[in-house]
Amino acid sequence: MAKLFIFGIGGTGSRVIRSLTMLLASGVKLANCDRVVPIIIDPDAHNGDMNRTVDMLKSYQQIYQHLGPREDGFFQTDMSTLSSISADTNGGVKDTFVFDFGGINQSFRQYLSYDQLSVDSKGLVELLFTQDNLESPLTIGFRGSPNVGSIVLNKVVESPEIRFFADNFQAGDRVFFISSIFGGTGAAGFPLLLKNLKDPNTRLSNAGYLRNALTGAVTVMPYFALQSEDNSVIDSNSFLTKTKAALSYYEHNLQGLDALYYLADTPDTPYENQPGGTAQRNKAHLIELLAALSVVDFMQYSDAELRNGAPHFHEYGLGTDTQDLNFSHLPDESRELIAKHLTQLLYFSRYHKQHLPTDKAPYHDNLNLDHALRNEPIFKELNNFLHSPEYGVDEWLKELSQNRRSFRPFDLTTDDFNAMIAGKPVEKKWNDFFNKGLSQNYFLNQLNDAAKSIHEPDSFRKLVALFDQVTDKAFEEKVKVV
Repeated sequence: MAKLFIFGIGGTGSRVIRSLTMLLASGVKLANCDRVVPIIIDPDAHNGDMNRTVDMLKSYQQIYQHLGPREDGFFQTDMSTLSSISADTNGGVKDTFVFDFGGINQSFRQYLSYDQLSVDSKGLVELLFTQDNLESPLTIGFRGSPNVGSIVLNKVVESPEIRFFADNFQAGDRVFFISSIFGGTGAAGFPLLLKNLKDPNTRLSNAGYLRNALTGAVTVMPYFALQSEDNSVIDSNSFLTKTKAALSYYEHNLQGLDALYYLADTPDTPYENQPGGTAQRNKAHLIELLAALSVVDFMQYSDAELRNGAPHFHEYGLGTDTQDLNFSHLPDESRELIAKHLTQLLYFSRYHKQHLPTDKAPYHDNLNLDHALRNEPIFKELNNFLHSPEYGVDEWLKELSQNRRSFRPFDLTTDDFNAMIAGKPVEKKWNDFFNKGLSQNYFLNQLNDAAKSIHEPDSFRKLVALFDQVTDKAFEEKVKVV
């Protein structure tokens, strides 16, 4: 069973994994693998972006585990923690999606044991790091300093998690890195991890499999800015300078990479300047969604295509430079990949919230939903995934629409299913009593009919199968082409 290991490094890594999880929840397929193993690497244990992504991954995992393996539909992709990929429970790895740094509750100076160094060594350290670097608390990450990150992240390579990862790495597994290039954790972590995993002299097990594994990465260049603050250690005016320096290094030091994706955008309205902690929680962004699509694209390549000659390099371009995008602005390939699935997910989420709790219908009685929605944990978990104000589908779509470079494929202000797709209203024939487009009654009738043909004793699995089938039919019959 082939696996895709995704290293989401730093805040950008967490945010892109959030978008990828939404795509997989909607039914987008990942080719050439049976299981996805996200590994989030961020020393800032309280990072807001990371923690809500982790909460969402836990929710997704519970839903998938209840549904079980399926060929298609909502939540079809297995997303597992690192510890769950092996029956060996003695690997010393926690059952979590996050790399365990063990709580680095000290400054960089303390981490280096600076006060115990010789005079010559202290002099070298002072040449390489500023006083601000040395006094920086590692509890909130590397605050845009990849030189600090490259030292601390060496701990990752020697960790029980990486050893466990290597012990369970098999022929046919793939690796993908997600990181930014203009901060600290991502810019340092990506090349460091790649170098060590491809090192011919590595002491990791399955070294041959690791060296030969198809490996891709998306490196995200500046796409947002931060408000200027006199006392802040992070200045977004330096993002481009850092990017140029990192690209110069990447040009000669990324051996073993089979595909590299580049993304960037003109920074929009500056975010609040938060160097880390719970307050660092950025709105979901189009660039993060496109970065998630780079993972999907990478997995669509066959082994033969990726091994054929030089590495593949990709950039992403929009046909129109507009600030307000919907599905029509995406290239055909991207639109065909996500438009139907995201529309189905929206219909599911909206009907689930507005109509499912109060429906009076045979399908509802058959599933005993009055009791299940109130009392069964898995139904509550689905409600969290769809509607949580922290990480749910509704919140994700809303955030995408709120940036200056917005992605607004749906009108989230309307309750009319016929008007939910921006620029693509569903046609209604007012002189035809039976053709009112998409309405609550349309979905209600389809749910009742589909319930007769889906023979599934588990009420939760049947509910998800019902909405997958009904929203698919709604799209094909009423929407067709976005």
